Amino acid sequence: MSSTIIIGGGLIGRAIALSLQQKGEQVTVISRNPVEAAGFAAGGMIAPQAEAIAPSPLLDLALRSRNLYPDWIQQLETQTGLDTGYNPCGILAPVYEKTEPVSPHVQPATWLEKSDLEFYQGGLGFDVVGAWWYPEDGQVDNRALMKTLFVAAKDAGVEFREGVTVKSIQRQNDRVTKIRTSEGELKADHYVLATGSWVKELFPLAVRPLKGQMMSLEMPQSPYPIQQVLFGPNTYLVPRQDGRLIVGATVEDVGWKANNTPTGIKTLIDRAMRLYPDVANWSIQDTWWGYRPTTPDELPILGRSDCDNLFLATGHHRHGILLAPITAELIATFITEGKADPLLDHFHPQRFHSKNTRQWFSTTMNGKNGHSQISQISEPTSLTPSQPEDEPLVIAGRTFQSRLLTGTGKYPSPEIMRQTVAASGSEIVTVAVRRVQNNAPGHEGLGSALDWGKIWMLPNTAGCQTAEDAIRVAKLGREMAKLLGQEENNFVKLEVIPQPKHLLPDPIGTLEAAEALVKEGFAVLPYINADPVLAKRLEEVGCATVMPLGSPIGSGQGIKTEANLRIIIEEATVPVVIDAGIGSPSEAAYGMELGADALLINSAIALAKNPVVMGKAMGMATIAGRLAYLAGRIPIKQYASASSPTTGLVGSVTSDQ
Repeated sequence: MSSTIIIGGGLIGRAIALSLQQKGEQVTVISRNPVEAAGFAAGGMIAPQAEAIAPSPLLDLALRSRNLYPDWIQQLETQTGLDTGYNPCGILAPVYEKTEPVSPHVQPATWLEKSDLEFYQGGLGFDVVGAWWYPEDGQVDNRALMKTLFVAAKDAGVEFREGVTVKSIQRQNDRVTKIRTSEGELKADHYVLATGSWVKELFPLAVRPLKGQMMSLEMPQSPYPIQQVLFGPNTYLVPRQDGRLIVGATVEDVGWKANNTPTGIKTLIDRAMRLYPDVANWSIQDTWWGYRPTTPDELPILGRSDCDNLFLATGHHRHGILLAPITAELIATFITEGKADPLLDHFHPQRFHSKNTRQWFSTTMNGKNGHSQISQISEPTSLTPSQPEDEPLVIAGRTFQSRLLTGTGKYPSPEIMRQTVAASGSEIVTVAVRRVQNNAPGHEGLGSALDWGKIWMLPNTAGCQTAEDAIRVAKLGREMAKLLGQEENNFVKLEVIPQPKHLLPDPIGTLEAAEALVKEGFAVLPYINADPVLAKRLEEVGCATVMPLGSPIGSGQGIKTEANLRIIIEEATVPVVIDAGIGSPSEAAYGMELGADALLINSAIALAKNPVVMGKAMGMATIAGRLAYLAGRIPIKQYASASSPTTGLVGSVTSDQ
């Protein structure tokens, strides 16, 4: 009998353990502290439609998993006699902003006008203008599911060793040979790493903890006033069959900062009251927090590692409950039958690796499982050993995969802006605080136009003519980010522009405001002239980046400050973001070829005849320019130099003839 050790006793680890044991494996689950598992802190939603997952491999994975749920739950409950609280009750997704309904990618789904909502759910807040009804989404009591999986796996013969810490994984000749634990060494034929947010303690994977705070309320006596899940903007209300109402959840990129906070609980209460005002009078039962295991692209890491007997199942972000059945099925089948589902190729850890590493990883993996699809992802060969490896963009300790920052102004409509941001791949979007507060044209409904759970807001102080004004607006921007769910967002793009005709930044006012904002805990990204002396001074006072202009804002003149930009880039120890003036993808690529760490482009995208296509073009140009910079261009020569050999030609006369 083959044996498998699963490191991690949370929801994913337990689900895989049961599936493997049922397929004939002898399974041992090692868990340091099971109560830390994200599965205990979840909302329990099975919601691929309500989550508005775009058409993608993730959506395919999610729909397959939802389809598995009925039989999976029936099997678990029959085997154990326990109730998981599974309830395919449907999910109602109210919205606050009135837009033209666009048919969702997955059916069935029904758009409900406000006048019709009473038939589905009474008592919704005044701000609700309509809702989508997803009848095939549902929920499960996550804590009951965790208990049921534990009992089912144990009854099937899985050994659980709790309170045991895995200290290290021993590897040799591309295989794991054993693991070292607090209770000695353990060996098996296969190993599965499913430790969620803690996975980096044992293996170098791009997973970080994303904290979420939650609470539960006690609904009035049956019949309970809320019968199906309410999935509103930045909040959800999940009614349990025992009368509890789960309220979630904050999204906080604060590392391992523990415990509930007054700000977090207030955020939950305010959002819940806006969605369903009557909750203001219901009793608070409990509060808790947990850590979502999150990757840079918010997709899970699934499949075989670079060790042929170590398998990975982590990084599920907010989809652990939803994806548990399919994860268990795919990983267990891979281990016992050696068959990797084609979907797994989209969730391999190699997608986060640099160019050199990715090529090596792909070659290694192809030799082990023969997947030609993986080889297509690898980069061309002939990389020199001295070629530098790239790293993600890091600003104020936060990591971004995209090096293109975009804006929100000047678009024909919020929907086109949303599509454009998605097409560009941008992860940072700058927002003019003063224009949003004044509902300036093009900024209406901005709060709901973008998914602020995936896009990092960069509030800017556009329109401020003095340092004092910029400091005040920066503080308003920080509060605006909190209202949109980014409680820990302290970023600000600092603009102090006293003269509206040329829109050139004030160096003195910018430095003054930057010093003050840094002292107040802001991550300051200052927009400046391409002045190397000022750039260095701003870096010294603690700015997170410097953002020199390529040419005047909105001019589309391209990069006219090349000489000074080169000096700034050479001298800087913080990221350099070229901001303003870029008008075309070729100019964007050139900016990156100079060695800039990133670009901020708004007008050239928003005012294009087709902003969505231009957004994609700018995103591709940014990538191309970065690759060109890393590759290194050929030297410029005064005269021609033949690219073909000049010796050994057919018909030539050699010296010894």
